[in-house]
Amino acid sequence: MDKKQKIITKRYAEAFFSTIEGERFEESFKDFQAFFACYAGVDDLSKILNHPTIHPNRKIEMIRRLFGDQADRRVVDFICLLVRKERIHMFSDIGLEIERLYRRRHGIRGIIIKTAVELTEVERMRLRGILTRKFGRIEIREKVDRDVIGGLVVQFGDQVIDDSLKARLKLLREMMIRVDNEWLMSLINQPSLAL
Repeated sequence: MDKKQKIITKRYAEAFFSTIEGERFEESFKDFQAFFACYAGVDDLSKILNHPTIHPNRKIEMIRRLFGDQADRRVVDFICLLVRKERIHMFSDIGLEIERLYRRRHGIRGIIIKTAVELTEVERMRLRGILTRKFGRIEIREKVDRDVIGGLVVQFGDQVIDDSLKARLKLLREMMIRVDNEWLMSLINQPSLAL
């Protein structure tokens, strides 16, 4: 995402966040999360909302039917605004920014855990306990990433703890190259044995 998109994403997220402030804040946020989960989890929904040949009015009508009368109007209106302004393709990024604002407001640290295979319930609970003791209130999002070879990668904010086998192998390789270079330099610096 380029700088301009980051600014737009942040502005929409902050505008939505300020709109839902008030006594029904938590309910509105839960409605938003429900739609965010649908958008991220149902491929057809995001494809339809981002399809260029479907008229925005049809998309808005579908959103209003999807929510019905149960959802907070401010959430529905916000999503419809994104469709009208042709910003719905940015919804995933805007949604992540809204969740980040929510966590910051409540003092919750967002943590992403990447593993090669899905964690078992025992591993998940143990890891949650360790991270809770270290950081306090947390929200964990798990991702299965086939590039992670053994171990796991923990990301929080701008910091990354890479405890994967891949990272350990890379470190070992760098150490071997450094040792080889040091050995080679020591040979070069020794006086020649040849007369």
